[in-house]
Amino acid sequence: MFDFYNQMNAINSTYELINNQFKNLQKFNTVGYKAEVKTFTEIYNDNVGTGAVKTETKTLFTQGNVKKTGGKNHLAIQGNGLFVVSDGEKNYYTRRGDFELKDGKLVCPEGNLVVKAFKVDESGKRTDKLVDVDLSIDKNGLILGKYNDYQIDDNGVINGILRYTDPVTNQTITKKEPIYKIALANFSDPSILTRKSDTVFDAKDIKPVLGEAGTGAFGEIKAQHLEMSNINIPEQVQQAMLAQMQYNATMSSFRALNDMVKNASQLVR
Repeated sequence: MFDFYNQMNAINSTYELINNQFKNLQKFNTVGYKAEVKTFTEIYNDNVGTGAVKTETKTLFTQGNVKKTGGKNHLAIQGNGLFVVSDGEKNYYTRRGDFELKDGKLVCPEGNLVVKAFKVDESGKRTDKLVDVDLSIDKNGLILGKYNDYQIDDNGVINGILRYTDPVTNQTITKKEPIYKIALANFSDPSILTRKSDTVFDAKDIKPVLGEAGTGAFGEIKAQHLEMSNINIPEQVQQAMLAQMQYNATMSSFRALNDMVKNASQLVR
């Protein structure tokens, strides 16, 4: 009986592994996607007697390629850290940086989660409290009632752009004032995060270290760039082929065992 359990568990495990490899391949072009890795015990385990058992599913948080896009709201993390985003009640974490401006808020397109940042005063000093990145436009067409435009610099500083005419020289003066610094979160082991959706993760009860890019153990933020997925296509294809071969071999073994049982049953009759 245990042989049948061994075979069925082996078939199910290799089938899951194949599905996982193809899922990773399908997400190759998803911005900020991190590969998922499934590991199993050995296909035959005499101590357990029930064959292959799924032991762990982990997310591989290796660096993806960073590409320049020129997008005004596009940000990429080079190094450690995740962006902090929120649904208004809870914070989540992502490496996806193709942000959009929606209803005056900077949001992650996956789930319309609002990007969190530290508020900054005119001297560049930031607070420790996280706030939504609010760039609302008033009835006069000014951002936050003051700025004509905004710009996100490297390392995630969001500046308000103020333009006015000098009354003496009649020249247009452009002034930049820091408004926010994009917040980053660090975890000692990011692979323990729970995947909420393709590129958004839940820390559950684990508290991250919060900070800003370019300080401490945090990586850098590159403006007008995006981090692509970390899917290694040749590696994923090779693993999928090996899993398919294993699946075929296990199915053949299962059929042979099934035939043996049928023959034995006929002999008993």
